[in-house]
Amino acid sequence: MKTQRFFSLIFGIALVAIGAISMAGNLMLQLEAWRLWPIIVILAGLLFTGAGFFGFSRHGFGAFFIPGIPVLVTGGILMFASLFHNFGVWALAWPLEVLAVALGFALAAVFMRLPALAIPAMIIGVNGLVLGFCNLTGLWQAWALVWPVEPLSVGLGLLVLGLFNRSRGTNMAGVVLCAVAGAGFFITSFLSMFNFSILRFAVPSLLILTGAVLAGLSFIRRESQPEQPAPTEGTNS
Repeated sequence: MKTQRFFSLIFGIALVAIGAISMAGNLMLQLEAWRLWPIIVILAGLLFTGAGFFGFSRHGFGAFFIPGIPVLVTGGILMFASLFHNFGVWALAWPLEVLAVALGFALAAVFMRLPALAIPAMIIGVNGLVLGFCNLTGLWQAWALVWPVEPLSVGLGLLVLGLFNRSRGTNMAGVVLCAVAGAGFFITSFLSMFNFSILRFAVPSLLILTGAVLAGLSFIRRESQPEQPAPTEGTNS
């Protein structure tokens, strides 16, 4: 019954809001209020994400973040495009959709208490960042040098999962994949020396980042180890 009341309330509020916006649009056509139509998409995104915040009490509701965040980002981009007569913004902003999916998985992992969702969140998020970099710079050939981000993203996801589950095997798998990524960046850093674009700095930066992750992991694991109790002296009977 509580779930039915919740959905009834949310959908009711959404319908009232959409109706009010439609009414305002009909009254203000001379001011081109119809350009606010993307707010319908934004409200749909808010509906999904709002339901996701109930994931702490009902874990399954956290899954609503996965479609909710991308729909919300889509509504924001559409609103910008509609208000400024610039639908060409999609050519620049589409990687935000990939990052929105990654954020949806990350929030679902937190609210559903499912650390395993950190793996797709990391994979999609890292690829989204690379896609955004290539889209902004036009350096699509960067994939030939930054391909080690693929094992790095999987390794980071496994490390997050291992830290939450305290699984030594999962941690080891994550370390191995991060080490493979580090070796790949080490090789491609030499190749990037012959590239006169921003890649000659980006690839060594990724190598430094991977090394910092591996170095920092050793400190995290050391601090997370429980302290061994001091041995007590035996008493003579």
